[in-house]
Amino acid sequence: MENRVKSLIKKLSRFGFSVKEKDRIDPVCGMKSTSDLFESDYRGKIYYFCSEHCKNQFDGNPSTYVK
Repeated sequence: MENRVKSLIKKLSRFGFSVKEKDRIDPVCGMKSTSDLFESDYRGKIYYFCSEHCKNQFDGNPSTYVK
């Protein structure tokens, strides 16, 4: 099973996707995001999101979600 996961990660990386070892918390909904598929840069810091919906919410008004 572990070899299948590693193989899938390699295949996804060819298309520009990556899976990070560290869990990231979506600042909009609080869910964990282990992918960098949905990300935004705000004031020099990268924020990661679990979905396009959360990314769009953040992009509309980032100061609501960042302290």
